[in-house]
Amino acid sequence: MTSPIISEDATARLTRLASGRCFMKILLVSTFFPPWRGGVETYVFNLARNLQARGHEVSLICASPPVKAGTEYLDGIRIERLRVAGRVYGTPIVPELPLRLMQERPDIVHAGFPSPYCAFFASVTSRLRGIPAVLTWHNDLPPVARTAHAIATVHDYAVLPLYLGNYKLIISTSRLYAETSRVLRAHSDRVVIIPHGVDTVRFNPHVRADELRRQVAAGNQKIILFVGALTRWHIYKGLDVLLKAVALLRGESPDLKLLVVGGGELVSKYVQLTIDLGIQDLVFFAGNVSDDELPKYYAISDLLVLPSKDRSEGFGLVLLEANATGKPVIATKVGGIPSVIQDGYNGILVPPSDADALAAAIKHGLEDEDLLRQMGKNGRRFAEEHDWSIVTEQTESVYKRAVAG
Repeated sequence: MTSPIISEDATARLTRLASGRCFMKILLVSTFFPPWRGGVETYVFNLARNLQARGHEVSLICASPPVKAGTEYLDGIRIERLRVAGRVYGTPIVPELPLRLMQERPDIVHAGFPSPYCAFFASVTSRLRGIPAVLTWHNDLPPVARTAHAIATVHDYAVLPLYLGNYKLIISTSRLYAETSRVLRAHSDRVVIIPHGVDTVRFNPHVRADELRRQVAAGNQKIILFVGALTRWHIYKGLDVLLKAVALLRGESPDLKLLVVGGGELVSKYVQLTIDLGIQDLVFFAGNVSDDELPKYYAISDLLVLPSKDRSEGFGLVLLEANATGKPVIATKVGGIPSVIQDGYNGILVPPSDADALAAAIKHGLEDEDLLRQMGKNGRRFAEEHDWSIVTEQTESVYKRAVAG
């Protein structure tokens, strides 16, 4: 690539930051942004709001769906939603992105992965404009199919080396994930560990939702909760394994109800699977739930289950949300999950893609109320250590290091 273009704006920026004025102009680049639902989108939304609350000037560029393209403001944050021309490997192609990035004048650019498109152009902008950039590596490219695996391999070995080096620092949300990722291991000198955050005020053990519980379950039924997108890009979440585990529990735990929160093009497939397994009366599909209502769904549950199948699960934000609400979790030993869940402390860990082991863990948890209660208390304590106020301050420190060179 060409040498950085140090403009008058860049010189003024360095002078201002060196003068002791602590605020920064921060540009976040994201694939999508709420009301689009997803862990990455939740991460960017909360980070933006908390950075703005700390006195920084925050702008964000993203693809427009599910709303129209245009400019809007949220709590003082400028959001540029750009038109999408198509998609490759699930990533939106946004023709305007390169030009819009070159027109911005931030102190730092912060992009996210796995969005190679956004990460690439944020990197190019950093290089050409002489603006430091930071990348959050949420997870490796997920090999959801044979073709997708081939695309991911070509990207990782041929394309990624062209732009990853332009990032001053790389944030990984899990030390375990960073240590087991081939890409992150190769750049360990630039990797900083900052876990996901959670809003411990919005998600708390005192949320009440009695009417919702009456709608979902009858009498003293135990409610296990699954929260995740029901799309082909999220089949790694393992809802099919959970449904098979519920089928195994039908005779042993008749007072069980599975509450599924999330929407997508695979909803009908999962509904059909419940019919095939003969458990349609034990499963309640709630569909997409608004952010305002989501804490109530955690509140009425007895535990959350996240049966992810592979390392596409870089962290598992729903684990923190459940813990913040005082609920224990059952999850699999994959990706970054073991960095969040300590087996027997704030949840139970099981092998991936093992319906028998998952069913046994659910049965054990629901039958031991004292264990559930204690793990829920421990989970709340763990979540408080990951409040967004703490995570934002740590991220701000990364920005300062990147700007300082």
